[in-house]
Amino acid sequence: MEDTMKLGISSRFDVDDIRKIRDYNSARHSKMTRSEIVEDIRNGAEAIIRKYGLNVTYAQKLR
Repeated sequence: MEDTMKLGISSRFDVDDIRKIRDYNSARHSKMTRSEIVEDIRNGAEAIIRKYGLNVTYAQKLR
């Protein structure tokens, strides 16, 4: 989440913030292999699932 602070994400979390994150991830992923991208997305999803206490069985389906 520290990276999102560097991106200038607002407390409103609006469409412009989503664009910033999408552009940031696109630039990062352009330098990765497909398997690295999948692993990065899985790790991010798992972190969000843990943070917000979402359904763990859903997280397991991501694997």
